[in-house]
Amino acid sequence: MPGEFSKREALQWIEAMYRPDQKFIQDFTASWSEQGKVLINKTGENLYTDIRRVQHFFSSPYNLVKPFNKLTESEKLPWYDYAWNIPRKLRLLNLHIRPYNDFCRTCLIPYREMETLARADYNAYCLNSEASAKHKKGNIQFRDLASEVRRFYIELNHLIPVSLKKAGYEIIRSEELSEISDRLTERFARIIHSRYLREIKKKDNDPKTTFYLSWLKEGGSRPGKIPENFDDLPEEIRHSNLDNAYHIPTKLLSIGYKLRQSGRGFKPAILHLNDDEIETMARVEHIRWCWDKILHGWIYGRIKDESKKTHPAIIPYEDLSESEKEKDRELIRMIPALLQDVDYDVFHVNPEKISKLPYAIKPQSSINRILDETRRLNAQIRDLVTPSLEVETMIEARNKKIEEALKEIESSYNYALHIQKSFLPDNLFIRECFPESFVLFKPRDIVSGDFYFFSKRRHNIIFAAADCTGHGIPGALLSTIGYGILDEAVNVLKYTDPVKILEHLYLKMHKFLKMEKEIKGVSDDMDIALCNLDTDSSTLAFAGIGNPLYHVSDGKLDEYRPGNMNKRQDESDTGICTSEKIKVKNGDSIYLLSDGYADQFGGRFHKRYQTSKLKNFLVSVNAKPMPEQGDMLYEEIEKWREEVNEQQTDDILIIGIRI
Repeated sequence: MPGEFSKREALQWIEAMYRPDQKFIQDFTASWSEQGKVLINKTGENLYTDIRRVQHFFSSPYNLVKPFNKLTESEKLPWYDYAWNIPRKLRLLNLHIRPYNDFCRTCLIPYREMETLARADYNAYCLNSEASAKHKKGNIQFRDLASEVRRFYIELNHLIPVSLKKAGYEIIRSEELSEISDRLTERFARIIHSRYLREIKKKDNDPKTTFYLSWLKEGGSRPGKIPENFDDLPEEIRHSNLDNAYHIPTKLLSIGYKLRQSGRGFKPAILHLNDDEIETMARVEHIRWCWDKILHGWIYGRIKDESKKTHPAIIPYEDLSESEKEKDRELIRMIPALLQDVDYDVFHVNPEKISKLPYAIKPQSSINRILDETRRLNAQIRDLVTPSLEVETMIEARNKKIEEALKEIESSYNYALHIQKSFLPDNLFIRECFPESFVLFKPRDIVSGDFYFFSKRRHNIIFAAADCTGHGIPGALLSTIGYGILDEAVNVLKYTDPVKILEHLYLKMHKFLKMEKEIKGVSDDMDIALCNLDTDSSTLAFAGIGNPLYHVSDGKLDEYRPGNMNKRQDESDTGICTSEKIKVKNGDSIYLLSDGYADQFGGRFHKRYQTSKLKNFLVSVNAKPMPEQGDMLYEEIEKWREEVNEQQTDDILIIGIRI
């Protein structure tokens, strides 16, 4: 246990809290010296007591014979230290903590993420070096440990949310949080119960009917009498129904959808789920069910035992029998009907929203879509005609070649994506530069000719939105070159003047590409908007080629067009561009963007979205938090594009920051 519960040490816990306001930070810090000690001591004691209760399931590196109150202070110390470091462990998985009142929302942490935490414990902590010596002889890797040894570290991490719950805190993943209200949660929960009762009656009338509600996991049986009134349900089952309802938006998010209320006078469209979507949502439901059980004191056991709170289904989804998986799938198949009951439908969500969810279906690329369309076309042809054996063999051979070619192309694209992701700034660094910001980045073909840049040096924050010619692999090649030269100008040569940075960028890029005026016009390489925010003077210096800057202050939008748009090709040219100095104040918003959004075709009349419409939309949503603006921009362009089922026209990039 740390000797001093100082304000500085409280920061480790505050940084793990979900969006704490200033008052919470002040109160938490002021009371930390006393309450922090209670929180950490109690959490350490809870971890020891709970792991001791289930020690017969694993081989422990620690002596768990004595109850906690019989341990010496030195024996308690490793458990206090382990509790102390919980926030740091959770941040490894981008998880947060927050206090809860009446309802502890179940955290969704997949089994493989628990293994990640367990591996980190084994490699770096292991409670203490003496206790773990017998488990850490030589250079044995975590994966090579005996299963009963690995189990200890995994179970210990399973108990972290349980111990925090006892202390009044819950673990959440910010991407999972939805706009579902307590009222809608209860409506969903009551409808789930009502539909369950209806299906039970069907099953009673027709024994061949199979239906399960996921929280039962009874292996085919069910309790004798189910209360018809939702309020009369046993507390644990009622809570599980509420938790299930609360996580319906999360399950939809895992397949790329978000909830919205149907328009007045409109009947909500029926959601059609394919097998992959059902399986993904069923996996999420099983994770939810497992954590709901664990938070209520249940553990894995070979048989279900109410008194000992053991259950054989508290295992990874992949290890379940098909009959157990079907229970989760049945619950998922109920969701489209539930949405209709409450007059809600769904819409596609920003891929950025689900990119950090480890259990989500990732957005389909154009290559995936071509492959699916080819398979569907073949199936439709077979429905229309019955080809001879010779023709069927020829079709199969051609199809196989097409699939192999497409998979090879997709593999190349995916590796290019890996390279592009490796140099683009990650979200955490962007938030360090601008806590209130978003980056809407939507490549047309997996990788992008658009790219974004952020760098922070003392009181200067330099950021840019660039649009290279083309998209896909050719555009990505140019973006890689452009990003490297831009990084050199800012982080190696230490330039801060946007004009000087752009002069270096275009000079080096044109030399690299061996561009010559008489052979190729130079308007086809890169457009860029680049800024340097001096936080000391609240001055924004802007220079650009092609791409504009929008500044929204007090509800009014000012557009800054790039000055002197002359991309020079050799060292004799001067005056590549001019810069603007813009005074900004707290609450102002800055937007940098490529032309992909405004040029997207869609709408009833198959027209471009247009810049004027985009500027009006930015002003209309400007009061919203920046991350929410990013989501709304995505939803707006998807609605525009999907109205006539138009494919994405170009790469899309919009950066939004609030001063």
